[in-house]
Amino acid sequence: MDRGDRVKFRPGSKAKDNWRINDEVAGLVLARYRTPRTGVSERVDVSFGAGVIVWGERATEFIEVNSETLQ
Repeated sequence: MDRGDRVKFRPGSKAKDNWRINDEVAGLVLARYRTPRTGVSERVDVSFGAGVIVWGERATEFIEVNSETLQ
């Protein structure tokens, strides 16, 4: 998953519930990074539009969405 990719939360993701994002809503990856702390997974910042940005969530909470699926 790279900057500019379209993603959705994985089905059943607890993080999705915390952020209150609908299952069908796709977001745009703004950034992908690792924190310097040991044992911390790769993180992403994702914009879901209308001012909703998920900051620093684990990348494993998301799945990439094929652009054909969005149309």
